Amino acid sequence: MSNIKLSDQLGAMAIIDELYQKQQLLLEHLDHNALRTNLAENIKNYYQAKGQIVNDEIIEKGINLWFNQRLQFIAPKRSWLIRFFAFCYIKRNILYPFIGVILVILLLLNFSILKDILKISDNIDTTYSHILSQKNTLNDLNNKFLQIDKLPVYFAQVPVKKLKDSITHLLNQEINLPVTESTEISSPTFEMNQKTLNDLKELDNSISSTLPEITKQITELSELLEKDKKLANLIQSKEFIEATKKYPILQISVDKILDNLNQGQQDIDVEPIETLFHSVGRAEALENKILSDTKQLQTLNVPNSDMSEVITLQNALTADLKNLNFEHVEHYQEMMAYYIKLAQTNLTLTIVDHPDYKSGVERTHDNTNGKSWYLIVRPMTTNNHSDSLWVQSIETGESKLVNTFGQQVTLEQYNSVKSDKMQDGHIDNNKLCTKPKGRLIFNCPKSVKSGRILEW
Repeated sequence: MSNIKLSDQLGAMAIIDELYQKQQLLLEHLDHNALRTNLAENIKNYYQAKGQIVNDEIIEKGINLWFNQRLQFIAPKRSWLIRFFAFCYIKRNILYPFIGVILVILLLLNFSILKDILKISDNIDTTYSHILSQKNTLNDLNNKFLQIDKLPVYFAQVPVKKLKDSITHLLNQEINLPVTESTEISSPTFEMNQKTLNDLKELDNSISSTLPEITKQITELSELLEKDKKLANLIQSKEFIEATKKYPILQISVDKILDNLNQGQQDIDVEPIETLFHSVGRAEALENKILSDTKQLQTLNVPNSDMSEVITLQNALTADLKNLNFEHVEHYQEMMAYYIKLAQTNLTLTIVDHPDYKSGVERTHDNTNGKSWYLIVRPMTTNNHSDSLWVQSIETGESKLVNTFGQQVTLEQYNSVKSDKMQDGHIDNNKLCTKPKGRLIFNCPKSVKSGRILEW
């Protein structure tokens, strides 16, 4: 036992002294009467030493109050946050489910917001890619326009310049992207993402509305230049220039188109001029036919005195042909065939001689109360076959190809034929006019007038 270290012994004794002092203090506090007596005596000595006279009752009362409060626990004042956590801990059985529901709701809200953010980001990516694609299309259109811009312009300078200025303005519109490719989906907030998407969509819609218009105008410019070139090749050709000297309608049509172009109109309708120009050959062929028809009638020895209607018909067609108008060609051909056949045929205007048919009619004019007389006749060949003539009605102006019509005569001629028929129901002298070959007009007696009718 003599081998114990002094340091170990002193350490143990220090702990023992501390425990002993705590025990003595505890015993001192637990000995209520001794503590009370010692307190009263020490306090009284204290006040006496200070020269203060304190009543024993007051000292007794103060000691009693001290003993009543000395073992009371006074809780320290805590902050509102600690009190709140304490309240939550106490009410944890009620608050935990409520807090859990709130956390779930917040989680769902955050998930929904995240989903919206991802959706907006995807839309930003899609819209951005679409804008880049449209920018490539704009570049292609610009390259196409640059190629078209090099083509020559002949007569359509005004509308071509107007179109080019419009296309240049549309192509040169500045496209400012609100994001770059590296930051298009990295906006820090939902609001900024939404604003970026809105700006991109507005830009995308603007480009989308511009592209069709640019495409349309470039197409119009290309077509306009093509028609301009086509017009130049046509009207600057030697054949066309020669044709305009003979047919002024060609130059009139060209001048009209050039005037429209100088006024800024884009439409160049070359087809009517081409149609007119291509019809020049037909007009020349018809002019040759007019000469041929005249020679044929001359070969048939038709006198000039009978040619008035033919000349009028040919002059009308010639005037139409100068304007490359072929509206009356068929009528001319039909009438010339008729005149040639008429010149080749012997005809006699024969009065209708039949008891059951009228041989003449009398007309009373309402406006003058005057009268006219007509014999009903038929053109007959030498073989006694009925033929047809073009007859114009003096009453209506209508012309028809007929084989029976009314020929105006004097009253004396009318009465003579009437008396002849009344005798035995037949007309002895029923030959009214004759037309030999080589003639177009009938030889008639003075009793026959020029008027004819188609109805009676």
